[in-house]
Parts: sequence; C-alpha cells; structure tokens
Amino acid sequence: MLEQKYMQTDRRNRTDRRKIPTKPFSRYMLKGRREKARRTVEDKNYYVDRYELHHFVLILLIMILCVLDAYFTLKILNLGGTELNPLMIGLIDKAPLVCLLVKYLITAACLVVILIHKNFVVFNRVKASFFIYVIFFLYLILFLYEALFFFSHSP
Repeated sequence: MLEQKYMQTDRRNRTDRRKIPTKPFSRYMLKGRREKARRTVEDKNYYVDRYELHHFVLILLIMILCVLDAYFTLKILNLGGTELNPLMIGLIDKAPLVCLLVKYLITAACLVVILIHKNFVVFNRVKASFFIYVIFFLYLILFLYEALFFFSHSP
C-alpha cells in the first residue's frame, strides 16, 4: 500500500539525464566524480569529470619542454642557425617574445583539447590520450637535439 502511494506521487518530470552526453566543459569538471567509463558499452568516445595525474604531469613536462625549445631556438639562431618553421620565422624576426607566447599558447590549447577528448578514438584505432605521449616524446627528442647542438656549438 505504501509503495503504491509513492509510485503515484512520483513528481519527477525531468527527462532522463543520461540521454544527453556530458559536455566537455561543465560544472562537474572541478567537483565531478566520473573518472572513467561506467559501463562496458561506454569504453570509447566519452568525457570525464576528473583526469589522471599522469596526464597532468605529462602536460606540465610538455609545456616546460616547449619553453626550453623556444629558448634553445633563440640561442641557436643567435649562433647563426636558421628556423625551419615558416610560421615562426616571421614572428621571430618581429618580436621573439611574441613568438614564444604564440608558441606556448598554441601548444597549451592543443593539449587542452587532446586532454578533454582523451577517451575518444581517432582513426578507428587510437585513443586521443596516446597523442599526449607522442607529443611528449617528440618534444623530448627535439629538446635533446637542440641542447646537444647548442652546447656543442656555443663558444
């Protein structure tokens, strides 16, 4: 009898919240609990509220390597080297600090987009989070190359 009373007075009139996927930027980004897929059918192409610590560490290291890359690029240019990136050539000639800022902001924006979509599958095979590792290793190789070049050619 009591069950029937509650079933008749059920005042829920909202639509099912699960029909609409979680937005990449939402209020749950800071206080949400979703860290991974809850169901096996949600194993790809989903957003989360919280991100793993190792992704933040990798992104921080990438940003540090980005700044070091810009620093060594400017130092190598002072030694007589040339910039290979055609977009940066014009910026370096006009204002090196603007070049550094543009490079940093573009890298940061791309990393944020990759992090938000880290559980999405790209090319029907690879999770987007894989590209965080790829970018890290590419920046690491670039940094090591520039550092070796700079220290071997500096007076």
